[in-house]
Amino acid sequence: MSNICIYLPLEDYLAQWFIHDQGGEVPVHLLRGSVESKLLQTYLAKRPIGQLPESGDGKTAIAIPTFRNRPAETYNFLPKHALSSLLNIIRERFDVQLWEDLHQFGKIGKRQDYLIYAFMEKHGIEASEKNWNAIAKRYQRQRNEYLHRERSKKQYSRKKIH
Repeated sequence: MSNICIYLPLEDYLAQWFIHDQGGEVPVHLLRGSVESKLLQTYLAKRPIGQLPESGDGKTAIAIPTFRNRPAETYNFLPKHALSSLLNIIRERFDVQLWEDLHQFGKIGKRQDYLIYAFMEKHGIEASEKNWNAIAKRYQRQRNEYLHRERSKKQYSRKKIH
């Protein structure tokens, strides 16, 4: 692992989850074989001439892993679309984790405040109102999509039977 970093603009709760998920160190040291690590291995490029390294102000630092034949000193730039892909992978993995942890409780009751706080505590996310609101909205969107799909399946099967 090198000391050279790339910096990701992640929301607070997502950065805290990602850091916790990858071992809790800052800068983040990606787990070997992780999707994020493989993306970096494939898409890290040489920094374009004249482009200065970005600053880490308010961003999540990721230490560039050491890859055979791709030294971090030379390959330390993540092009725009590769960066977008990396951010999307992190968000999607968060969504999967959120859904896996919370959906089983969806039919128990209407209030899920404590479940979301428990999720936050389990995954190293600071228990702030801002974080809670962002996660609750994200989960509600997932739940609405799931319920919409379930209703669509039922309507389709009823039409098919008649």
